[in-house]
Amino acid sequence: MSAEEENERISSYTKRNTGLAKAQNFVKYRARQVIAKCISVVRVGPEKVYLIPRIARGGNWLYEWMKAHAERQETGNDVYVVQMPGMDVWLEEFPLLKDFTLDAQKIRFRSLRETGMHQRIREQFTEEQIQRFIQEVLLSSESFQQKIAHAQKYVGEDTLVINVRRGDYYSHPHIHKNFGIDTVAYLHEATQQMLKVHTPSNILVTSDDTQWCAENLGFLKDIAPTQFEKIGYGMFGDFAALSVSRYLILTNTTFGYWGAYIATVRQKAQVWAPNVHELEQSLRQIHSQPPFQHQQSWISVAPTDGYRSWLESER
Repeated sequence: MSAEEENERISSYTKRNTGLAKAQNFVKYRARQVIAKCISVVRVGPEKVYLIPRIARGGNWLYEWMKAHAERQETGNDVYVVQMPGMDVWLEEFPLLKDFTLDAQKIRFRSLRETGMHQRIREQFTEEQIQRFIQEVLLSSESFQQKIAHAQKYVGEDTLVINVRRGDYYSHPHIHKNFGIDTVAYLHEATQQMLKVHTPSNILVTSDDTQWCAENLGFLKDIAPTQFEKIGYGMFGDFAALSVSRYLILTNTTFGYWGAYIATVRQKAQVWAPNVHELEQSLRQIHSQPPFQHQQSWISVAPTDGYRSWLESER
């Protein structure tokens, strides 16, 4: 994705989340509902296309690809995800995703359309659907299998892999308010909980900002020898490292969640994750349920210092 496209992606999110924009979007949403009812008599499919918000990235897209895969197997109809800027690298790494991706210019007027919002992993997908998508579409990739073999040189049976999300969660005020967590405080607590059940032989930290991790997470070296350097193969090298680990500590990122989903399918990994994904979800959270992106077996790590969540906007 070019710098211009990335700026447009960020802008689409920040503009959408101002007070005025939210009110305007609600009016537009209601208007679209009325229009949708009027044209539903001609938009009868049978093919369906899932449309995705521009702010979404790789981990978000995987939920929609999995939804298209599951629905196509269930109905026998063609189901697609509309192609977005930046998807090319994912389609190259996981070639079978191309079967579920459609250029926006090729969407027929008669095609059914729906906004892709399918991250409620425990509610919207069965265990069988998750396993089949991972095994048939993701783990079938020869390129990714090569990265998995490479990652296993660094990730042993007792290695702890930690995934830290930085990037726009911290560089853009609107996104930071909704997603930025106190990463250092969270990882102190998460590692203490992990040590109650496992003593790691070594720690591998994967991140989009390894320099920040090296400068701020030195305490991990008191637990076990820790590597902050990339193991190679860029983003998908990190993804492979998560996928082969038996012990994972995640921050609030769908990229990390998907690495953990794969690790759970491959070797029933033990996973620790923060008790919050985003501010809007936290404000709606009832009865202290974990974020809806978490699988049932994951351990939800809550603050022990009196705060409700790890979000810096709530601390």
